Amino acid sequence: MNTPATPYAYLVGAQDPFDLLSTSPKRIADLVRGFDERKWTATYAPGKWTAAQIVLHLAQGEIGFGSRVRLALTEDDYVIQPYDGGRWVELESPVEPYAALGAFLALRRLNLTLYEQVPAARRARPIRHPERGDISIDWIVRTLAGHDLHHLRHLQAIAG
Repeated sequence: MNTPATPYAYLVGAQDPFDLLSTSPKRIADLVRGFDERKWTATYAPGKWTAAQIVLHLAQGEIGFGSRVRLALTEDDYVIQPYDGGRWVELESPVEPYAALGAFLALRRLNLTLYEQVPAARRARPIRHPERGDISIDWIVRTLAGHDLHHLRHLQAIAG
């Protein structure tokens, strides 16, 4: 299988994506738990998402990617349904930031437990993505690991 590179491969590098999926949520939570209203509504650049929207997006990513993995594991010939993360954030904004943070942390624990239970050979099996070609659960895990780091940088910029 010729799997396309993950969108955040440059951030993950040689790091273990399972370790990142385990440690990044705590880094994110520790950073934002002290945010006041001003920080939650601040952006890292003009026209970009607020801190609250970034955390919402992380929680929604757990919903979207976790569902994809579950469907890939339980449905024959599953083809991933693409979605627009920006439209998901818009749909649920404004958001109560601590509700989004709690959802992100809980869903990550649930999803990571599942991902770790899937045998390596099964994680490597192809899943059809209509825009990216054949990907795998390992691809999803690496993408999520890099996605965390990508948005952690944004939150760090907001935190100053």
